[in-house]
Amino acid sequence: MKCWLISDTHGCHTELRIPTEVDVVIHCGDESKAREAWKNEVEAREFFEWFSALDIPHRIFIPGNHSIAIEQGLVRPEDYPAIRFLIHQRVSVQGLRVFGTPYTPRYHDWAFMRDPEELDELWQSIPDDIDVLISHGPPNGILDRTLDLHTHRPIHVGSQSLTRHVMHRIQPKLHAFGHIHDELDIDNFGSTQHSETLFVNCSCVDQSLQLENHGVVVQYDRATGTIVLA
Repeated sequence: MKCWLISDTHGCHTELRIPTEVDVVIHCGDESKAREAWKNEVEAREFFEWFSALDIPHRIFIPGNHSIAIEQGLVRPEDYPAIRFLIHQRVSVQGLRVFGTPYTPRYHDWAFMRDPEELDELWQSIPDDIDVLISHGPPNGILDRTLDLHTHRPIHVGSQSLTRHVMHRIQPKLHAFGHIHDELDIDNFGSTQHSETLFVNCSCVDQSLQLENHGVVVQYDRATGTIVLA
């Protein structure tokens, strides 16, 4: 079973190169970019019409911090029955156990953001019997670097408590996320393997919200129970 992982398309979805012969597409959030709720709704609905029409059997989406229209109830999961929305929920796809969560550390006033204590409680509620974890934001220390606004040096900005839960308790076969884009001299897009978990940052746009990457395809081998880059 092949899965196409994408995130942070921010209105550039129609420019994506869509791979052939994939069974599942997972979008890790940030389909739109506008802060104003009404404009965000327009952008989101345009994206979900496109996402619903993809010739891929299973379509999974989690919101991100730019999914303002979803958080405010202007766009509802039931509006798009061809898509499985995961808002801190789980689903089984052809035997693969998937959990999706939209929350990220608080930074300014965007959607689905929480303080560290709240995040730790949320991460505690993620079951440890899942194969795939989808979060909008990365765990701290893994494909999560950005330039500090004051020192202009690279810093890690992912959730520290998410790292603890993923590494020591959940230990999924795959952890896919986005949120932190590529920027000048910093590459976050891509994958890295830690123990049994394949971590993938599948952010598609760069810091200027220009399309740079076209997602990552992974393959699930039922015989061995492993998930690897396709």
